[in-house]
Amino acid sequence: MALPMLPGNSLNKNLGKDKFHKSQHFDYSNGVRMMVGSGKPGIGGELLLGQKSQPNYSVFPNGEGSDTPSWVAFDKQVLSFNAFFQEAVPQKREEKYRVRKCKIYFYLEDDTIQVVEPELKNSGIPQGTLIRRHRIPLPPPDDECFYTVHDFNINQQMVLYSRTFMVTDCDPFTRNFLRKMGVRLNPPTSTPLDPYSNLRQEMEKSMKPLRPYERLDTLKQFLDHDRNVLRFFCHWDDSENMFGDPRELTLHYFLADDTIEIREVIYPNSGRDATPKFLHRSKLPKVRWEMCVQSNGSQTFSLGSPFP
Repeated sequence: MALPMLPGNSLNKNLGKDKFHKSQHFDYSNGVRMMVGSGKPGIGGELLLGQKSQPNYSVFPNGEGSDTPSWVAFDKQVLSFNAFFQEAVPQKREEKYRVRKCKIYFYLEDDTIQVVEPELKNSGIPQGTLIRRHRIPLPPPDDECFYTVHDFNINQQMVLYSRTFMVTDCDPFTRNFLRKMGVRLNPPTSTPLDPYSNLRQEMEKSMKPLRPYERLDTLKQFLDHDRNVLRFFCHWDDSENMFGDPRELTLHYFLADDTIEIREVIYPNSGRDATPKFLHRSKLPKVRWEMCVQSNGSQTFSLGSPFP
């Protein structure tokens, strides 16, 4: 004999149910149309599998202020945190782990998070944007919720997609914003040193010459001393050689590029051909002149070895 279709005598959950509507996914929040379907229950107002009931009232009291939505009130306002994470390097002898510094940006307008690592020269690893800007869920078992501004603090660890980040410090705007919200900030901490980065810095310092002979910044010298020339009047005694006689010279030193030019002073009816230049404008190697004092008190200079 079959049981009557009465409550308590059947396993059918829809028995006696009169609501089979679907919850709407769009609603008004603070006068703005937005999608709220993620917090709505299922068919007939029943909770879906794994869904938790949302409280009807907020735990925070109503404050005084405008009803401007967050994407307008906090437009272009970002919280910036300094962080780092350790990455294991099992296949290298020089390093066992690597400390990678990064920036964590929290956008107040839509609670999105972006993680950016500054690019280092010749690092050999992909750097830049590690996590693109989007809402990041909390680690399990609270993975149905997302990170909010209340989950941030300095000197604490954050797990973003199974990678642990250590937040060390923040900028002044972030510090003032969190304090106004009533967040008690922890004291900042320092980032540990990366052994491999220190080794590379020592190698780069050892490869740099202590006394570079070539000046690197030649553009500044040219702009500061263009058309500035030092002029010296010289005398060359060539009487010891055959057909030699004393000559008068003019030496020009160009400050723009450290070049030297020598011109000979030829008087009219001297019997010499008028040459345009005695020495073409060029750079001369630096040599040492050795001074010798003779017995009669006069001084002579002789050409010595070049400077080291």
